Amino acid sequence: MDEQKVLALYDFASKQEFIYRTSKIREISGASAMLSGMYKKFNDILSENGSSTKIKYDLEETFTVEGFVVNEDIDAEVLYDGGGNLMVLYKNRSKYTEANKVISAWILKNCPTLSLITSCVPFTGNFDEDRTALYQENANRKNRYPASDMPAVTPMSQVDPLTFLPVTHKESYPYEQSISADRFAKQKYFNPDPNDKLENLQGLTAVIYIDGNSMGSRLQKCKSSDYNDGVAKLRSFSRGVNDLFVTKPLKKIAEMLNKNGYRRVIGGGDEITIICEAKLAWKVVCKYFEILESENLVITDSKGNIVENSKCTSCAGISVFHAKSPFNVAYDIAEAACESAKERAHIEDGNYFDFYYCHAGVTDEFERLRELEQKHTTARPYMVSEAKKLFEEKLPILHAAGRANVKALGNAAQESYEKYLFEVKRINAYLPSSSPKLSESKEDMKIIYDMSEFYDLWFAKEEKGNEEED
Repeated sequence: MDEQKVLALYDFASKQEFIYRTSKIREISGASAMLSGMYKKFNDILSENGSSTKIKYDLEETFTVEGFVVNEDIDAEVLYDGGGNLMVLYKNRSKYTEANKVISAWILKNCPTLSLITSCVPFTGNFDEDRTALYQENANRKNRYPASDMPAVTPMSQVDPLTFLPVTHKESYPYEQSISADRFAKQKYFNPDPNDKLENLQGLTAVIYIDGNSMGSRLQKCKSSDYNDGVAKLRSFSRGVNDLFVTKPLKKIAEMLNKNGYRRVIGGGDEITIICEAKLAWKVVCKYFEILESENLVITDSKGNIVENSKCTSCAGISVFHAKSPFNVAYDIAEAACESAKERAHIEDGNYFDFYYCHAGVTDEFERLRELEQKHTTARPYMVSEAKKLFEEKLPILHAAGRANVKALGNAAQESYEKYLFEVKRINAYLPSSSPKLSESKEDMKIIYDMSEFYDLWFAKEEKGNEEED
């Protein structure tokens, strides 16, 4: 038996495509839950299928190479679980191969269309060198992965209209449906929240996609030639990122909304996807960045010394659409809006966000829609702190002008700057002398336009009912 230790990495190919192959939120959430819990199941999968290979998964216990070698109860130990990857140290290549046979067969049977990619390199004792070689081998394997799926149906097969895969299950609950094997598996993993009020949501909904900035540069802080020290830094990094970007913000958002009006679709690492009532989206984004800005990412080494203690930043994209619209289309817009915000973050690091209102069916890509509809008249994307300040400054003016005039300003701005000026002069003439006046600058026009589009959702003054006095 080959007794040389090997460092292995597990990854899944085309995760985004797997999750968003369907437009059903319950299946998207189920796919996310399936992926987020898969690595923790490896040891159970092995034992339940008669394998003698034992993998230790305990990221809280301090790892040492010496302790791993003398522990005769295990054949492998998880070093790191984060960023969609699982890093495992095996005592020999034979155990690595045996485990992969069992795990791959189980995934093929229970998680159709989910593709596991694994690679390994010989253990040399230098953590940085081994990790670099391992990620290079993983990249090589991904590059060799087929760029498209093989045809999976025959001429006589019934085809699932969402996935174009053969129908394998007929379901009557919650409604009549003929679905493929992968959609059936995703639905089994979906665990609905009994307090969730989004199941029968009507009207306007928002998808919020948030992703961290420059995480690769912070991951560089985890470098170390020593295995014990490198593993400790990686584990500290993973815990810190998940707490900072997911756990703490979502907890505060749930408290603010009293667990109603929103749903976490995906949340892991530095990435979150939330669906909520459209009127709550701006509050949710503000609360998220409020929590993010109040905390630091702290990374410690094997001796408990702090090697990183810094602020982190994220970018967010908001897509507002009708509740009956396909979720995957709205998600694509939200993700593209986030990428638009990241373009500013690449110039100057900070917390940025962009937002888009899907007034009708989306017939083109986000960049094309923005170019055609709004490029000349929008100030998006915004830095979050700047947006808060600018919106608060403009609110008294818009409230004084009234909803009808706000909408008129937005419509005029979209047509031309000259028409916007005409509306500004008209409205200023009718505003009370004590009221603030609208500015004629193009910069203010863009801000007013952005606010007018979302005025009814985020900025309109709340009307209080007046009780009649006897």
